[in-house]
Amino acid sequence: MQIIEAVGVLAGVLAVYLLYKNKVSTWPIGFVNIGCFMWLFWNEKLYGDFGVQVIFLLSGIFGWINWKTKKHKIPTYLTRSSQIIWGLVTMAIIPFAAYFLINFTKCSFPLAEAAILAISITGQALTTFRKIENWYYWLAADFLMIFVYSQKQLYLTAIYAIVIFCIGVFGVYRWKKLAHAD
Repeated sequence: MQIIEAVGVLAGVLAVYLLYKNKVSTWPIGFVNIGCFMWLFWNEKLYGDFGVQVIFLLSGIFGWINWKTKKHKIPTYLTRSSQIIWGLVTMAIIPFAAYFLINFTKCSFPLAEAAILAISITGQALTTFRKIENWYYWLAADFLMIFVYSQKQLYLTAIYAIVIFCIGVFGVYRWKKLAHAD
């Protein structure tokens, strides 16, 4: 399991770095990360995180196509009303995900994983559309992941969450700079 975790972590760090650089290659590298983490999270009974990976896989295909075919390659901001809608959608997903994880799985951390699931879905959706606000959702999800993975003694993955959190901090500033340069 440690080899799959290590490959997933390395691919994930590279994918987030490529996202930071606003490169389309973030998507195929991310698929390696997703495959490894799907296997890892299923075996560790982190079903919320497994669900996130399934969503990442499906939305990643869309994101890859969208990034390759769009003429506009610069990150943009959400409108104020869109920010509110995305925030409300994220908050609405949490109780449904928690209910499912509590009642239908032997999930290790159902409330934390429900929050990670909801926040990550929004982060991924906003990433597929190259919205700067994606980074804020990723920062929140990464922060929660550090706790969950540490508690499951997935220390390499917890370190991964710390590293991508740090890249995310810089990603916010880089994408804002790219948006203002346009």
